Amino acid sequence: MKQENLEKIIAFRHVLHEHPEISNHEVYTRKLIKEFILNHMKSYLVFDEKDWLYCMKPYRPEKKTIVFRADHDAIMNSLNTPFHGCGHDGHTAILLGVMLEEEMEESEYNIIYLFQPAEENGSGAAICKPLFEKYHVDKIFGLHNMPNLRKNVIYYRPETVMCASVGYRIALTGVQSHASEPEKGRNPVYALSAFAKAIEPLAKQTGFQPFTFENYHFSSLAMITIIHMNVGSLNFGISPANGEICLTLRAAKENELAVLEDYVRSYFEGLKEEFEVSIEEFDRFDENYADPSLVEKIVMKLKTAGLELEELSEPIRASEDFGYYKRFAPSMFVFVGMGTCPSLHHDSYVFDDEIIPTAVHMFQVVIR
Repeated sequence: MKQENLEKIIAFRHVLHEHPEISNHEVYTRKLIKEFILNHMKSYLVFDEKDWLYCMKPYRPEKKTIVFRADHDAIMNSLNTPFHGCGHDGHTAILLGVMLEEEMEESEYNIIYLFQPAEENGSGAAICKPLFEKYHVDKIFGLHNMPNLRKNVIYYRPETVMCASVGYRIALTGVQSHASEPEKGRNPVYALSAFAKAIEPLAKQTGFQPFTFENYHFSSLAMITIIHMNVGSLNFGISPANGEICLTLRAAKENELAVLEDYVRSYFEGLKEEFEVSIEEFDRFDENYADPSLVEKIVMKLKTAGLELEELSEPIRASEDFGYYKRFAPSMFVFVGMGTCPSLHHDSYVFDDEIIPTAVHMFQVVIR
């Protein structure tokens, strides 16, 4: 990168870092992004869609269109205050860096720079769906910084890059009774405990090998994590009527995530003769899938440009809503290693500015 551009981008990344906003509340963040573009670049059109924004040079309908996407929401730390604990401030800075470097360059493509909200809860990509209804997009690219992978090395993988997942909250309502007469009520604790015990093997399936659970066969990773469970209250005279359990279901393949969902729903729907059952869904993430032919082509170009790459042997277990975009165009998602440092979402995590030039260079090679 030009040193002047790099200094601008690092300074702006620090500004974003000081003003974190959680998913679906990134109003000031988008204001800052828009102001930076208008103050430092004159060649781009800025399309402010209220909850999200994108930029491009004047559109040429006869040309193919490529989208580069960056997210900009923050998360909560252990003190329950917002902070950029996933590096989305860095992702935004990288995309702005590409725009600065490319402002005076010509391209054979329409290049759209998409600034997406709300990645952390899985809703942001779908919010940006109108972009893909307005333009025919031929390819889309995204990245994520990744602690504890070799610094400034680009990690890639064809097919599954990150897992599909969804959150479930299941509430059971039975019949309350006196604690001395539990047989006169219906306490949900035993049904919830039996379910928790039944799915224990799925909490231990952390690899990407085929396995069988009960009568279900999975070709790769499929797991259920219990994130919360609660029954009754601190009242020693009552056998409670109310209980709930919250789960994260995760699988390498979307169709196998659906199998897990069928299992969970069937289990609790089978309790409807004894309990009122409520099932709520949260934070759905599609499988993040990289088009193999696109990956092969881009990897060759990046290596030829002198960038260091390494293929991941397995997908990353976490989820990323970039996977939603494969519905519209061939996609590719990569990781840029940050070296030894605190992991994503750790209270001590901070994005490393030293990976910005590598990431910007990577996107510029893709444009070429």
